[in-house]
Amino acid sequence: MMVRTLDELLRARAAAMADKPCLRTSDGSVRVSYGELDHRASTFAAQLRARACRPGDRVILGLSNTPNFFVALFACFRGGLIAVPLDANLATEELRVLVDHAEPSAIVVDDKTKAKLAQIGARCEPFTVEEGNPSISDGLPADSHDRGPVASAEGVSEADPALLIYTSGTTGDPKGVLFSHAQLIHKIEAIRTWFGFDESYTSLCLLPTHFGHGLICNCMSTFGYGGCLVIAPPFNLDLLSRLWSILERNSVNTVSSVPTVVRLLMDHAKRRAAVLPSSLKFVTCASAPLRVDEISEFEERFGVPLLNCYGLTETAGWSACSPSRQDRNLASVGKALDCEIRVVGPDGTPLKPGERGELQIKGPSVPSGYDKAKGAFSHVTPGGWLATGDVGELDESGAVILHTRIKEIIIRAGKNIYPAEVDGVLMSHPDVAEACTVGLSDVLLGEKVAACVVPREDSSPTEAGLIAHVQKRLAAYKCPQRIIFVDRIPKTSRGKVNRSKLRSLFGE
Repeated sequence: MMVRTLDELLRARAAAMADKPCLRTSDGSVRVSYGELDHRASTFAAQLRARACRPGDRVILGLSNTPNFFVALFACFRGGLIAVPLDANLATEELRVLVDHAEPSAIVVDDKTKAKLAQIGARCEPFTVEEGNPSISDGLPADSHDRGPVASAEGVSEADPALLIYTSGTTGDPKGVLFSHAQLIHKIEAIRTWFGFDESYTSLCLLPTHFGHGLICNCMSTFGYGGCLVIAPPFNLDLLSRLWSILERNSVNTVSSVPTVVRLLMDHAKRRAAVLPSSLKFVTCASAPLRVDEISEFEERFGVPLLNCYGLTETAGWSACSPSRQDRNLASVGKALDCEIRVVGPDGTPLKPGERGELQIKGPSVPSGYDKAKGAFSHVTPGGWLATGDVGELDESGAVILHTRIKEIIIRAGKNIYPAEVDGVLMSHPDVAEACTVGLSDVLLGEKVAACVVPREDSSPTEAGLIAHVQKRLAAYKCPQRIIFVDRIPKTSRGKVNRSKLRSLFGE
């Protein structure tokens, strides 16, 4: 199916399969067909137009993981508007900075988020999508509801911007990545082709819909191949006990996750002898790499492939995916997904397979720069290679092996220490559920090694015992000098470790 814009994609799906379910909530309370989504998006676009939103304007989507979010998303595409999904759980000041930077013409909220976004003092007042009714009601001209569906905005091309996503960092100058229709369509088509998706697939989204992994790789790709998306609230401990029934009741075929979700699933299954439904064909995992032993244990227990993937906000999500083959390299995060990936040394010279350096990516889904920034990404080479800031290597087959972020490398007395290596050794201890290693300032050595550890249930590891465990397996300079025990590792809403909060636990 050849389409130029994301609006054309929805129209084509609605024309070909109007009655096919495209979206439902995990509890089954809301079901939406492609025809219904098309109609509601059209009506919503008309209402946005009634609020003087014009092609090229930005619309903040301050709601997430609801059917109404997708109605608003496709309404933006239909009206030639730029959708800007935001995490309403950010601090008020963080939200204010991002909204001021985006300069929206409208802010869409729901009953759960309207109070928070009303506090930011934006130049346009938030307006509410009613619960269970994907249409805007309050604050519109009296006759706006009778104007009927709106046609697609004229003159919108594949090169026009469609989506603005802010990276996880919200301090300093905001970094928003602006994606065109063509870049997004290219990415979701690449995902469809890689995994062999078709309209028979049902996908479950447990991830927040305000960032690339959840929105582009999980949700928009499902609409791209004509599947059905089951939308759940962002994963939390309360959802864990219901997850098995959600998968079974909705006959889910695939679900994307982050390492924390996988680890919680494994721990839950061990204690309650839970099994995954026979409908499930594979699980994908991104945001951070899983260890080989975690993948092997998951696949042995559940009999379902667990596939590492890798990407950045700046690359519209996944740029490498693991193949669903038994002979794949379990230590890798997959092979290049319709792009080029190379490894370079400190001087920018490409390295050979097996040599460790910085990963660089070049491909059609990589924008040229951040929104409203002067010039291109500061970390793009003249040849168009995006410097990722990630340390990794390629094996002989081209599979990417990810080690750490450059800025997360701990340098102790001039020696590089990779936190993931220390984490892996700590988590090999039977009493450790999760571990995260960080560098703390040290006047003499530059940095010292410290770790936060989440003990397994009904276990009581000691600092001395874990340090001794590491000392038997790693060089002395890599061993933690401090270990503290916590109930959970602080994470962002994207499932990544919040390192500033982590260091604050040590008083830094």
